[in-house]
Amino acid sequence: MKIQIGRDRYLSFSATTLVGADLATWLGILWRYGCGISWPFIPKAVLLTGAVLCSTPLVLWERLRYDRRIARTPVRAPLFIIGHQRSGTTYLHYLIGRDPQFGYLSVKESFMPWIYLTLAPVLRRLYARALPDKRPMDDLRMGVDLPTEPEYSMGNMTPFSMIPGYYFPRRMLEVFRRNVLFEDARAARAWQRTLRYFMRKLTLHNGGKPLVLKSPENMARVKEILEVFPDARFLHIMRDPYRVFFSTERLYGITLPLVTMQHMKGEDLDEALLQSYAMMFGKFFRDKALIPAGQLAEVRYEDLIGNEEDVLERAYAQLGLDGFEEARPHIRAEVKSYNGYRTNRYSYPPERMRLVRERWAPVFDALGYPKDVPLSAQEQVAEG
Repeated sequence: MKIQIGRDRYLSFSATTLVGADLATWLGILWRYGCGISWPFIPKAVLLTGAVLCSTPLVLWERLRYDRRIARTPVRAPLFIIGHQRSGTTYLHYLIGRDPQFGYLSVKESFMPWIYLTLAPVLRRLYARALPDKRPMDDLRMGVDLPTEPEYSMGNMTPFSMIPGYYFPRRMLEVFRRNVLFEDARAARAWQRTLRYFMRKLTLHNGGKPLVLKSPENMARVKEILEVFPDARFLHIMRDPYRVFFSTERLYGITLPLVTMQHMKGEDLDEALLQSYAMMFGKFFRDKALIPAGQLAEVRYEDLIGNEEDVLERAYAQLGLDGFEEARPHIRAEVKSYNGYRTNRYSYPPERMRLVRERWAPVFDALGYPKDVPLSAQEQVAEG
C-alpha cells in the first residue's frame, strides 16, 4: 500500500472530523494516543484543541436545551446496514435512505453531533460550500443531505470508536481490538452509552422515524447493539474478498493521509487490514446466532447490482418491513441516478491475491466465494 502525506496536510483541517468533538472526547483521545503524534502535526493538534475549546459553550448549551427531550425519546426498531468497508454499504444506504419511512444521519449532522439541533442551517450552508461533489475513493456523489455513516459522529462523542485508529494508524489494530471487537469491556460499555444517546437524539431530529444507519465497524458489534436495542434489524451485504481487499487498500491510501496525525508505513497498514478483516468476520460469525429470527437479511453485492428492486424487496420481506411498494419509486429513482456510473478498475498482482487467499481462506469458504480465480497481473478487475 502506498501512503503519501504531503506537507500541505500538516495544518489542513479540510478533512479533520474531530473538530466536532466535545472536550472530554478529544482529551480522552489525546490521553490514550497523543504521545504518538508526529512532530510536524503538533501545531495542528494544538489548533484542534483550541477549536474544541471554542465550541464547548455551544455543546453545553445544546445539551442544556435538549438532553431532557432526548432522554424521553424512544428509538423504534432501527435497521443497521452492516458489511466490511468497500462491500457496497454506502450504495445500499443511499437506496434505503430514499424510503420515506426511515430517518437517517446526513452529512450535515454527522461531523457536529453535539450542536446540529441548534446550528442546523449554519452547518448546512458550511458543508454545502466545503464538500466536493464526489467521494475521492469511488466517485459516488456527495451532498449535505445524503446519508452517511455514524462512526464519525460517534468518534466525536466518545474516545471508544474506530476514529482514533485513522488519526493514529500505527495503532490502528490496537484501536480496532479495543473499540470494535470490544476486547476491552469498559470500551464496550462506554460505546453503548454513547450509542443510546446518539440514537435518541437522531430519532428526535428525524421526527420519531425508525432509523437506517450503516457503519462497516458495526458488523463486529452485533452483540453489543442487540444489548442496547433488542429489536434491531440487520442487513448484511457481502462482497468478493479479493475486491474488498484491493478496494480498501485504495481507500486507506486516499483517506488516511487526509486525517492522520502521524507518519506510517504502508506495509503496516496492509497487515492491520489483513488481521482486522479476519477478526471482524470471526466475531460476526459468532454473534450472528444471537440475532432473533426475522431480524437478519443477507445480500451479495454481485446480486444487488442491476437487480436492486428485486433484491431489496426480498430483504424487506425477510426483515418483516412493510412499505416497500411505497418505497419502490424512490429506490428506482436512486438507481436511475447512477446510469453511466463506472467503477474503478485495477490490475491485481497474483502474489497479492495469493496473500489474501491464504490469510482470508476461512472467510472465502464461509461466504461461498471462490478462492481460485484465474487472474493475471495484466487483467483488469472492476473495483466499485
